Amino acid sequence: MNDSTSATLPAWPTRWPKNSFTGVWTWLLAGFIAALFVFAFIAGLKTTRVPAVTAPEFDLLIALQFLLEGFLLAIVLLALPKLSHLSLSELGFRVPNAGAVGIALLGAVVMAVVANGGASLIDYLAHSEHQQDIVQIFKELRDPATIAIFAGFAVVFAPFAEETFFRVFFFNLGMRYGGFWAGAILSGVLFGIAHGDLYAALPLALGGIVLCAVYYRTANAFAPMISHALFNGLSLAALLIAPKIT
Repeated sequence: MNDSTSATLPAWPTRWPKNSFTGVWTWLLAGFIAALFVFAFIAGLKTTRVPAVTAPEFDLLIALQFLLEGFLLAIVLLALPKLSHLSLSELGFRVPNAGAVGIALLGAVVMAVVANGGASLIDYLAHSEHQQDIVQIFKELRDPATIAIFAGFAVVFAPFAEETFFRVFFFNLGMRYGGFWAGAILSGVLFGIAHGDLYAALPLALGGIVLCAVYYRTANAFAPMISHALFNGLSLAALLIAPKIT
């Protein structure tokens, strides 16, 4: 049954089941996760300086974030089939084919251009050289083990968790009721503010919309995860190779 208000395209299963993303549990979960992201954004606005963090303290912060996001990720993955009335495979959790991987690679390039270009434009207009707090902390790290732990978190876990939250859940929720742009804007805005940085919010929101396009075009959840992982990986490599220029 096509109970969606959006157009039905052969490339994407917008033939939502009648009860897909309806009911109080959908909105409770969406509201709870969105509130966490808004809280992170507000907390980031109130941060006036980056505290000095030692390697053990940084490892602890990463471990805590892994536990919190992992717990939330488990809830979302368990809830998605019940809320959407579609299996995880139908929502895109399946092995990507060559075409999906190719689109993912292109998406990583476009995301880098859009997000980094947007950040540079904002810095130019604001006459600043702003960097996210986490980037400033990372640039001060010297312990190889701590750098490796952070790299693994940023390149493997974060893309999987964030794409599940923002693309598979919020993008589908918005698209279910308002089509591609409703889902992309909802997902992109939450993706931008979740990083808790005023300067980075808009560029990352635009990058999030690019990831929505990758997901929509491939109908594969792992495709935007690949794009996201490559974007983070290239950013970390640039910080390690040329920290002053980056």
